[in-house]
Amino acid sequence: MLSWIAFGILAGITLGFYDYWTKRAMAGNTVFPVVFWSALFGAVAWLPFFTPITSATGFRVFVSNTSIVDQLVILVKGLAMTGSWLFAYYSVRELPMSYSGVVRASGPLWTLVGGMLVFGEFLTPLQLTAVLVSVCAYFLLSRIGKSEGIVTLRNAPMAMMLVATILSAVTTVYDKYIVQNLSLPIADVQAWSAIHRLLLAAVMLFIVSFGSASARQVRWSIWIPLTGLSWVFAEWLYFLAIADPIANVTYLSIFRRMSLVVGFVLSVLLIGEKNVHRKSLIIGLILISTITLVLEQ
Repeated sequence: MLSWIAFGILAGITLGFYDYWTKRAMAGNTVFPVVFWSALFGAVAWLPFFTPITSATGFRVFVSNTSIVDQLVILVKGLAMTGSWLFAYYSVRELPMSYSGVVRASGPLWTLVGGMLVFGEFLTPLQLTAVLVSVCAYFLLSRIGKSEGIVTLRNAPMAMMLVATILSAVTTVYDKYIVQNLSLPIADVQAWSAIHRLLLAAVMLFIVSFGSASARQVRWSIWIPLTGLSWVFAEWLYFLAIADPIANVTYLSIFRRMSLVVGFVLSVLLIGEKNVHRKSLIIGLILISTITLVLEQ
């Protein structure tokens, strides 16, 4: 059986493909329609688990299992994730993948604070150093950005990705709380959260496109369903990790940043990323910090 570390790393790798597919899905599109349609495909992926045909998987979802209070608890997660998507999708559309990815590398710092405050997860000096190394990659990248015309502190998409990263860190801590402290089944949380996100995205799309049919239009491609489905798969892997009582949310946040490596490689091969050599050094820092955490566990 795979450990929570393996599930966390696999979730990060899957998120790398999700980031790339999001970048492709956003080409020629506005944010709200893509958020809606990707949320729709994600919700549809969970619908079979409400039926008896999935009983043998161990992830069957029973409607009667969740109370109104449980639904409200899960809704908080849906609100945070939908907000994170909106900010992240806009940022990914506007920025090179290496920039949006490395801003996300600051996620472990925010998760570290939440893990210490909520769960008392304290790191050793070496572990803390590994986390800080990954965060420093963001500041190093900001210096490279000057040569590409991106001034970090005055760039709205960079600021949006930072907000998305903080919201994602909040949900990381919150996910562990609702699974381990409130003992909600992981399948129930994911399935209902996917439905909540779809409903929230539908409401927001209706509001922004009210009286303007063009605001609902979307340029269709295979990348849109792949974005929604890859998020569901990555979240499933992540919840398998978070369900382990010994799982450390700061570690999981670092492992999820493996998406940066995958996204960067895909961007270099398929999109034409600039300043590859210097950015590769920063990617190396992320990898070293990840390997350090794995060996220290």
